[in-house]
Amino acid sequence: MSKKIEKIMKRERKIPTEVMEKLVYNQEKFLTGEIEQNKKNFKMNTRKKGITILGIVAALLFLVLIQTSIGDAIEQIFGISKDSGVATVENNMIPMELDLISSQNGREIKLTKFVSTKQKFAFDYQFKLDDEQLKILLEKQISTNSNFQDIDLGLFINEGTEDIFGGGDQESTFYVEGDTFYGSVIFTYTKEKIPENADLTLHIYKLAWQNRDEYDAALNKAIETNSSFNVPWALQYEGDWSFTVAYEPLTQTAEPRIIQANNISDINAESDALQTNVEFVAPTEVVSEGLKLYTIEVYKNGVQLKIPSYSYEDNNGTTKFSMSIDLSALDKASVYKIIVSNADDSGHKTDEIGTFELQNG
Repeated sequence: MSKKIEKIMKRERKIPTEVMEKLVYNQEKFLTGEIEQNKKNFKMNTRKKGITILGIVAALLFLVLIQTSIGDAIEQIFGISKDSGVATVENNMIPMELDLISSQNGREIKLTKFVSTKQKFAFDYQFKLDDEQLKILLEKQISTNSNFQDIDLGLFINEGTEDIFGGGDQESTFYVEGDTFYGSVIFTYTKEKIPENADLTLHIYKLAWQNRDEYDAALNKAIETNSSFNVPWALQYEGDWSFTVAYEPLTQTAEPRIIQANNISDINAESDALQTNVEFVAPTEVVSEGLKLYTIEVYKNGVQLKIPSYSYEDNNGTTKFSMSIDLSALDKASVYKIIVSNADDSGHKTDEIGTFELQNG
């Protein structure tokens, strides 16, 4: 029987509360909204109200997420430049810096960077940290090594009325320096959604924070009782901060060549300026019941990257995988290696299934 798991995010650290937070919150991704289990599929709603999660789902996914890699800790490169695709665009001197200011309800937000392709966009923003309540909430969050930021967005084309935001994976992070809050968002659509030559307008509708003490207490109780939990926002900034972006989506594309493949077939890869979409098929075991688990490792020039989000579908002894990696079409030098392995019930890698390598050029 066919099994499909959509948007399983395997990342972040060993700290249990952090792992569980990723289950609840994230970007760009399965974990940013209300999670419900519907037969074999996981479904997300990016317009969540507070946080609700079934304890049994959390327990299952916790086993998957406890793996670690070199890139699993909070990265020391802040902002969207931590994304290799974005960094490649910057290194090619393609403009993305902005100085756009929008004010709502006494709060001024500045958009400092924005870049997009047909299927991905990323931006940096900042505002003055002058709210004592927020400072306390952030201190609690930072003390647990969490850099997640909840944010509600809108994206419009050519001053139109249709909001095209949604339907993809979101990574939203923050850091604090001095009296300034710095936020970043990287959003990847599941398919091309932004037209060429589009004049884009970005909207920020809400920034929200929880009290970390309340969150941890509710989480621990939910784990102990195998029940759901909900933690209300402790603080919200709401409004309609609007930014008309000066840069149209980047249109550079490339078709990576397969350098070598071992026990992997039907590899299809397409690159744009910010990412590469990859699909491939691997031979896998047939299981009559239960959940078959896998791990995927990605290396760039021999350095292991964070574990990507991916989906897969098991079908009669083969599994089709789909994922995106941050290989830019502008990057002609880097070699990306992908390793696919089976995983045990704890989400740890067991035996290797196959490998392949990609390079633009």
